[in-house]
Amino acid sequence: MINTIKQTIREDKKLQALLLTGFLIQLITCIIQVGFYHPDQHFQIIEFSSFQLHKASGASHVWEMTDYIRSSLQVYCFSAYSILCNFIKINDPFLQLTILRIILGCSMFALFNGMALYYFKEGNRKVLYYVLLLLNLSWLFPYVRTLFSGEIMSSLFFFGALFWYDVKRRGEEDRSKPFVTGLLFALAFFFRFQMAFAIIGFGLWMVLFERNFKKIFILIAGFIVASAICVYLDCHFYHEWIFTPYRYFDANINKGVAASFGTSSFMMYIGVLVAVIATPPLSIALLWYGLKGCYKKYNHALVLSVLVFIIGHCMVGHKEERFLFPVFNALPIIIGWGLDDFIEYYNSCKKWIRGLIKTMLAFSIGLDLILLVLFTITPYSQTVYFSSLIKTAFNNQNQTIYCLSRTPLETESRLPMVFYATGMNVTFKKISTNDSVRYFKDATYIATTFTQVQDNRSMMDSLGYQPVFYSSQMLWEINEYLDSKKINTINDIWVLYKKNN
Repeated sequence: MINTIKQTIREDKKLQALLLTGFLIQLITCIIQVGFYHPDQHFQIIEFSSFQLHKASGASHVWEMTDYIRSSLQVYCFSAYSILCNFIKINDPFLQLTILRIILGCSMFALFNGMALYYFKEGNRKVLYYVLLLLNLSWLFPYVRTLFSGEIMSSLFFFGALFWYDVKRRGEEDRSKPFVTGLLFALAFFFRFQMAFAIIGFGLWMVLFERNFKKIFILIAGFIVASAICVYLDCHFYHEWIFTPYRYFDANINKGVAASFGTSSFMMYIGVLVAVIATPPLSIALLWYGLKGCYKKYNHALVLSVLVFIIGHCMVGHKEERFLFPVFNALPIIIGWGLDDFIEYYNSCKKWIRGLIKTMLAFSIGLDLILLVLFTITPYSQTVYFSSLIKTAFNNQNQTIYCLSRTPLETESRLPMVFYATGMNVTFKKISTNDSVRYFKDATYIATTFTQVQDNRSMMDSLGYQPVFYSSQMLWEINEYLDSKKINTINDIWVLYKKNN
């Protein structure tokens, strides 16, 4: 398989240029995108790991710790990684996570581009180009691949196992295939319990289309073995005999904890899919041809797994866009199986319709590229990025920074991100109200968000404070424009003020 993919790449200069461009975008995104998408990604993994390693942590501030509903598999993975980093003298938390993002982002890049090259190496070469363009240039995908979260780790293990199984079954018989696949599926499940929907989809494919019950039993055996190991890890982590999948289901479904955070119609997920695969109106057309791809390849394990995963999530009341992250990178492949119909329609349609399609493509591609550039060069997690800027600015000196309302080492809900404080020489002190700034005459530096100081910027100027740097000057200026137009501003854009002597 690898030799075939290498040969395909060597023979096509356009393919080489496309993959190199995609890789550079992925690498830059891995380096720039400091922080996390959702607090769960940080607190239920990294802070849990600090707790496990007997370091200061913010784990006790989240309810999942005391309710024992979080699988510890990814916590153990990060703890092992942290120990390795410390052993080779990489102690800076920001550098540790940058390296981790590069490893994960490049792994996801290699897996899904490899899948695209394998499934579309034959036939219309344009289809392969379009699939790779969607995979590497859809504005959100490179960012999503960097996230050390349960969603992405489960995606890497599940689709890696599915792809490996699919390639192996086309070759010589190997009795280890289903057993190892079962092992990897179990790991994917314990990284993210909702991956059970995709595993059920794969199981349906085995029953309906492969119809080899011996392989099914071997796969189940592999799944049980790996699950037993994960259960043991959970019991060791929580110091109690527990089964975290059940506790997760009981708390979030039976007791309705998840629903208490809000429920949505399945149309929310339709909207998410329309928004992330390129941009509308092109994405609407792509989803339509993706459905055609599902119809054509209804007997493919990838299609059934993704469909059951999405349908299963639509049936759950509480919905968040990140819950669909595991299947994002598989969508361009499914769409690719329907793109021949799109190309055929474009070549045969009337001239004026072709003109409309060209206009649609130009608008969507332009918008997608703008968003891609913004997500490549602008960190999503502005608070964590601002903390890294402060650490760099005061790396060799002890400094006290006063903060309005909260510090850069806290989330908007005041959860402490203790992990990032490691090795930081800065002491943060809170100022409860904006007016209190007038009485802190020794406050040389003040850090705050745009929202906090929105109506008091003139006061800061009158007290002699001038901006030193922003978490993003571009976003700060956008906020100033939005504020001038009485439009809601972007949250969590930070500034560091210094008082002129």
